Amino acid sequence: MPLEIRELVIKVTISSDAAKTSSVLPDEKSLRHWKEGIIKECVENILNRMKTEAER
Repeated sequence: MPLEIRELVIKVTISSDAAKTSSVLPDEKSLRHWKEGIIKECVENILNRMKTEAER
């Protein structure tokens, strides 16, 4: 026998104190380093895939 849910109630409480303490952002230098690492890894993956396709 299937069960049908006609209403879903979600209750959330947001306090302003928790939002202020968890909004720590990295500095610009570390963010740039992180982005460069992601780009480098993506380029390496693309080059590896291109090499694999060329070998077929």
